[in-house]
Amino acid sequence: REPFMALDGGPDGLDFYRRILAEAWKHLCISGAVMLEIGYDQGEAVRQLMEEYGYHDIRILRDYAGNDRVAAAVRALNQEGAGYIM
Repeated sequence: REPFMALDGGPDGLDFYRRILAEAWKHLCISGAVMLEIGYDQGEAVRQLMEEYGYHDIRILRDYAGNDRVAAAVRALNQEGAGYIM
């Protein structure tokens, strides 16, 4: 049985990504990368979050069916993370 936290992404379905992006920033070295599995319709929303949190070189990778599947980004050089923890 999955914990509720693992299944509920909040009102817009993106709470998990907000938390991961904020936490990852603290642990990545400069130019370190983060890659997240995303839902088929979440590419643009996760891209925007990554920009808000100070990541760059953001890429949305598609699966063989052409659906958004992975969001990848790099921690910016000499920049403070803009993220927050919920």
